[in-house]
This record gives sequence, C-alpha cells and structure tokens, in this order.
Amino acid sequence: MVNSQNKISTILDEDLQKAGDKGFALTRNRLVGKNVVSYGVRTSEIRKIVKKYRKEFQELKRARDCFEIASDLISRKVLDDQIAGIFLLGLCKELSQINNIARIEKLIVNYIDNWAVCDTISSKVVTRILEDLPEEIEILYSWVQSENKWLRRAALVTAVKLKNKISNWEDVSFSLLSLSSKERDSLVKKARSWLTSALKR
Repeated sequence: MVNSQNKISTILDEDLQKAGDKGFALTRNRLVGKNVVSYGVRTSEIRKIVKKYRKEFQELKRARDCFEIASDLISRKVLDDQIAGIFLLGLCKELSQINNIARIEKLIVNYIDNWAVCDTISSKVVTRILEDLPEEIEILYSWVQSENKWLRRAALVTAVKLKNKISNWEDVSFSLLSLSSKERDSLVKKARSWLTSALKR
C-alpha cells in the first residue's frame, strides 16, 4: 500500500502521462500558451483519475495530507498535474475550515503561470472558501492590487463566480473594479470585463 504523499502524487502523475493525448496537448497549448507543459489529458478524464485515487488512498481523505499532495502536484507545473491538484483540493470537505486562503495565495504566486490553471483554482477552490467564509472576502482587495498578475486575475475571476453566493457581491465587485481601474495586463483586463458584464446581468 502506498502511504507516502510524494509517491501518491508521483503515481498519479504517471497515470496522467499514460492518459495523455499529444494531439490534444498541442490544441490546448494553442489556447493556453505555447510554453505550457501538458500531457493532453481532457478535464473530464483528470476528474475521473482524481476521484479514483481519492477512493483508493485514505491520505486523500484527510485534509492535511490532501493539501500536501495537491500542493506537490501543483508545484510540478505540468498543466494536467496542476488541474488534478486543484480537483483534489475541491474534494476536500475541510478546505474552508482550516483557513487555507493564505496557503492558496502562495500556490498561485509560486506555481501558477497560465490563465487556465488560474481560473480553475479560482472557481474550484478560492470561490468555495470565500463562499463558506465571507468574512475573508477582503483578501480579494489585496490580491487585485498585487504585483502578481495571476493573483489579480484570480481576484476578479473569483468575484465573477461568487455572484449570487454572497450577500454583498455587488459592493465587493464594484470595489474590485475600482481598485483595478488602471489595469494594463490583457489577461487581467479580460477577467475585469467578465466582472463588468456580470454586474450588468
């Protein structure tokens, strides 16, 4: 039985490599970025693999171990591994109870370098934490002013996903748009446009 966190993430990575499709990887990279490393595993298949491992290994059902294994996958900077790590975090029932927002911030700053992974962690993890802990929502104000563009994008994407999930959503959204009014990065500006559109609907 595998009981090492590193071994679990390693064999999960091996399964992802086996499930990869080079043609799909090339297609995905044209959308996400030429420099992104990807095995070419479809999102639905990554989700299946993650669920299989979570059933098989007790470590993935314990919040602390799950976070460490997910962090290891995200640190590998292979898109498929990173998405798998994010899905693992999303399945962790205790995610919001152990105040992980600061740890998520570190993962974004240290390892995320493309919009696909940024948007996935924003919608699957950050949104869930802040939905459960609305008192922590002001972290987005700090993120949207960060020097790190992925934190800035994450703040705006998270706000879009929080619509109808927190009581003061409009106030939060207007504040984020105001704080990001001088944004110059095209990828962050795109997320800003999504939030503007969400306010109009």
